[in-house]
Amino acid sequence: MAVNAPLVSVIVPNYNHAPYLTERLKSIENQTYKNIELILLDDCSTDGSIEILRNWAASRPYTQLIINKNNSGSPFAQWNKGLSIASGKYVWIAESDDACEPNLLEVLVNMLENEKDASLAFSQSILIDKVGNKLHSFNEHYKFVFKSERWEADFCADAREECRRYMLFHNTIPNASAVLFRRKDLLKVLPVDQDFKLNGDWFFYVKLLSVSNKFCYTAKPLNYFRYHANTQRLSARNKTHAFFEIIRIQDFILEKFPETIDDFIKAKRLCAYWWIGNINGKSLLNKALLKQHIQLYRHFSPYFKHFWWRIAWHFLFISFRKILIITGLKKPLKRLRSKLFPGKYFELELPE
Repeated sequence: MAVNAPLVSVIVPNYNHAPYLTERLKSIENQTYKNIELILLDDCSTDGSIEILRNWAASRPYTQLIINKNNSGSPFAQWNKGLSIASGKYVWIAESDDACEPNLLEVLVNMLENEKDASLAFSQSILIDKVGNKLHSFNEHYKFVFKSERWEADFCADAREECRRYMLFHNTIPNASAVLFRRKDLLKVLPVDQDFKLNGDWFFYVKLLSVSNKFCYTAKPLNYFRYHANTQRLSARNKTHAFFEIIRIQDFILEKFPETIDDFIKAKRLCAYWWIGNINGKSLLNKALLKQHIQLYRHFSPYFKHFWWRIAWHFLFISFRKILIITGLKKPLKRLRSKLFPGKYFELELPE
């Protein structure tokens, strides 16, 4: 590493991730890139995390530890706190339940040093379960959503074009832990919006890319994104706020790039399909959720003919699926479907 290597601010926002915290911190300490400052944030954990963080900070002089007296209620509030403290040329938000390869920082720093117009660089991620077993690469998600081989090789690309062609449909930067930011560019779009519960990172990337020239990506699988029962994504199942957030992101992109109107309509329809697939009978028994589902129905219905029939078909389908589960036929039929229609269906078995 060069003597004058730029400083990287590593922010670790933690809340009740004690089972994964030591692995996370060791993955930071073991980085081949050494010129870092470490900012540890705890959002009033109750699971023993604070003791782990205190012990770690006590023996590392390059480390700051900040413990909230009250829970902030938002992971993005912790992002803002860390970013306000960071002093490095580059910033890495290393989520406390994830892990990575030892050369992640080295690779991403080199990419940004070589591409002076790039506001961020990120790596391919591997999804892992709660005990660290590898599930699959996020390239499988890219292929499923975009039907593209684009993410199989390294590239640097136009940041605004990413918003128009890709971010409009899906968050193409699936895990913050895989991203290295150029801090001077971050300052243009701070603070991170704390109203978002799930998709605040997606909105933040869109805001940053919409005022940037370039971004970079490496297909090397250097980041491990952990999927477990306490993740925000799983806690959002059968709720509606994620869809209102996606609508807000899509509307923001259209406002910035009005020429995307045709793709905007396609993106609305895709989001509507996701929403329909998320509806279940139990959620409709909750008055507050039912009201929100009605709002979403009214929002999406102008983009379809006979939209009600798509929802009716969904309920027929889930009723049939329950029969398959009861009879034990669901798994063998899914395997048969995968063989008959390879690449058309993508399903991840989620932890309960």
